[in-house]
Amino acid sequence: MDSQERAALTRAFTRGNAGLAAAQSSLGDLGTALSETFHAAREAIDVVERFTYHRSAGQARDDVKKVQDRHAADGPESRRRGRQPWVWLQWVMLVLSVLFELPFVGEAVVLLLDLQDPDGFWTTVIHGFGYLAAIGVSCLQFALASVLARSLFRLRVRRGRRTERTLRSPRTAWHHLWRLDGPQRETRQPDELPWPGLVLPVVANALLIGLLAATAHSRAQQSQKVTATFGENGYLMAVFVLIALSLATLTTAVLAHNPYAESHKEAQGALSDAEEEARRVVPAARKLIAAHRASWHRLFAAMEQTADDAHGVVDEACAAIIDERADTGRAGTLELPLREYALPVDEEHSGTATPRLRLDVLERHRDLLAWYSPDRLEQELGAIVKELHDQFHIPGGPEPLARATASEG
Repeated sequence: MDSQERAALTRAFTRGNAGLAAAQSSLGDLGTALSETFHAAREAIDVVERFTYHRSAGQARDDVKKVQDRHAADGPESRRRGRQPWVWLQWVMLVLSVLFELPFVGEAVVLLLDLQDPDGFWTTVIHGFGYLAAIGVSCLQFALASVLARSLFRLRVRRGRRTERTLRSPRTAWHHLWRLDGPQRETRQPDELPWPGLVLPVVANALLIGLLAATAHSRAQQSQKVTATFGENGYLMAVFVLIALSLATLTTAVLAHNPYAESHKEAQGALSDAEEEARRVVPAARKLIAAHRASWHRLFAAMEQTADDAHGVVDEACAAIIDERADTGRAGTLELPLREYALPVDEEHSGTATPRLRLDVLERHRDLLAWYSPDRLEQELGAIVKELHDQFHIPGGPEPLARATASEG
């Protein structure tokens, strides 16, 4: 290789290295973007990991399984079913009771407190608070109805679970008393409903309804409008309507009360919330991993393009030398194109071959590609999602709904 060829290759190495140096800025920006997308995907995977190891889905799955096992032998009268339309009808009856009891109880409170007729702002406000007592009475009635409903439900459930029943008749009672064998004992498991207590709820509801009926009787009997419209005994109609509304409020509260349905709804709601959370966090993590993979490919393509451009500069110089040799018929000892992309050293000299392409400046970017590989993130997320799927799966049940959604991407 003569001096002219050596000079041509030297200039080619110089241009190639200049291109490598000029590309460092854009490669650095792509490396920074790669780091950002990696950490964003890493944080999304951490969210999925925290959700998985918090076992929200597993706890919800266990709660649903417990409810299913508890009601496996219910038969056609499953206690998990809600009592519609009594659930919302009880609130309607409460509003009607408030509206009907408002004039009777309100006027009774005003007379009881001997309030003056409203002739100003403050007296009107005081009268308004007096009438608000009717709302408090209705709320008390609803609370007592709920207590009675709870006791009746416990009694109904416990009796429904018995496989034997005790005969209740005068003869049986006399035989039981004659033997003096004492009262019969009942047992219950710790996770069963508490013992029912009917005496206090029944007495309290009866006293409240009686008090309301007496109030309505007194106020309606003194009302000339009621007497003129419905006759001498028209006040009985007001008493009847008030008692009917009170009993309707009580009955709807009793029919609507079902803690088993509420427990079933709560367990299903928790499982649905866990499924919804899985539908949100898993695809979000996969989306960020896909964005990181695109960033990884951009850096990889830019780095390969930079290396190819540098190689192309040297290859073009080698091709020009080969063309010149072909035109002049001059042969050389240097094999072209160069394999190592470095200027060869003469046999009589020793040392490092210089000049050469400084391809080592791309090693840092290759390290970034290896360190921030999206395959690592895919493997980590795949292992976490598999455990999450196992939490959703109910033994003996269908595949979890979250599996099809969470495995998308």
